[in-house]
Amino acid sequence: MNFETKFDEFRKIIENRIKEVTQIFEPHDLYEPYNYFMAEGGKRIRPALTMMACGAAGGQPENALDCGIALEIMHNFTLVHDDIMDKSDFRRNRPTVHKKWNESIAILTGDAMIGFAYKLIPNHKRYFEIIQTFTNGLIEVCEGQVYDMQFNTSQNVKIDDYLKMIGKKTSALLETCCVIGGLVADADNKIIGALKNYAKYLGLAFQIQDDLLDMIADEKVFGKKVGLDIQEGKKTYLVILANERAQKPEHIDLLNKYYNSNGLSAEYVPRFNEMFIALGIFDEAKRKIAEYFKSAEDELALLPENDYKNMLKWLLDKLNNRNY
Repeated sequence: MNFETKFDEFRKIIENRIKEVTQIFEPHDLYEPYNYFMAEGGKRIRPALTMMACGAAGGQPENALDCGIALEIMHNFTLVHDDIMDKSDFRRNRPTVHKKWNESIAILTGDAMIGFAYKLIPNHKRYFEIIQTFTNGLIEVCEGQVYDMQFNTSQNVKIDDYLKMIGKKTSALLETCCVIGGLVADADNKIIGALKNYAKYLGLAFQIQDDLLDMIADEKVFGKKVGLDIQEGKKTYLVILANERAQKPEHIDLLNKYYNSNGLSAEYVPRFNEMFIALGIFDEAKRKIAEYFKSAEDELALLPENDYKNMLKWLLDKLNNRNY
């Protein structure tokens, strides 16, 4: 199996199904922004992951399609509301819903999305478990967002706090995808547990990798300017670890200024880069990323041998090889 080709096939199936379930038009002020946002959904990693997990657990991937679409709609619901909270003007190079329309419309659009996500989950012999898993994933994502918001005003965020936050904000939805994929395949608890842990470690690695790429990526490959997290005042893995390790006055002063100002201008990015190198932050982040990717790979050993298990390994390698 050519995994790149198969992934593209999944994406085409997913896009076609999304078009089928989002073509609703009345009332216009609700469904125009709904269709607008769902039409440009990014890489569709979550529904594809749901289908891959179903296949890896011994099921037919297409049977998990609508559950995967429901999870993609849930993901987009969180983005619509996140954009309001973050006061973001653009998402995927287009105006956000609350900027193109208004905040009230954006809130209602997000509300409708989560309703349609639930409506899309098909009947299944393990329907109750699927609904419970879906609901728990939604709650965890909301909890993670609150923790992230609390970090904005906290002067004492620790690495364990950060890992807890990304475990909920990033990993939880990926875990939900994999668990639901396993449930659709009617897998046993051992296989579902392995899929869940695979997704957990994948999410942790991915988020720390994102933090690292923001500082050291090739801008042409990464697709955006480096150092934006510094300018936005984010409490990333790099910043929190530096704050725990800093001893030199110039490092402490820089971090205090950053925390007190909730971010610093682009001219400070080279100084952060120098500090991160001096404190070994980049090396530690790379070590942690590799550790989490290895833990995710280890979980795959518990799954039956098939092409979709190997496809999950391919996905790990693909994400792990994002350019630094």
